[in-house]
Amino acid sequence: MDGSWRPACQRAGIPKGTGPHALRHHYASLLIKHGESVKTVSERLGHTNAAMTLNIYTHLWPDSEERTRAAVDRAYTGDGSADQGDLPDAEAA
Repeated sequence: MDGSWRPACQRAGIPKGTGPHALRHHYASLLIKHGESVKTVSERLGHTNAAMTLNIYTHLWPDSEERTRAAVDRAYTGDGSADQGDLPDAEAA
């Protein structure tokens, strides 16, 4: 593998000493950062199941607190009105 790996890494600007395992982790972290589901990441990495992926990469997914806070922030930005979803109209209540 060294016969083709090192020259390919050099041409791609990958730091010397970086192996396939590090690139695999980098690939997984990019997928997670850009919102891919655990199922998709698991399939792309060839893991046996999503639980295996979560055991390795769970720390990279945003936690529920962060996601829910971001969802509320998005609902109240822009024109200042909230996305009321299925809430009853204040006049009808």
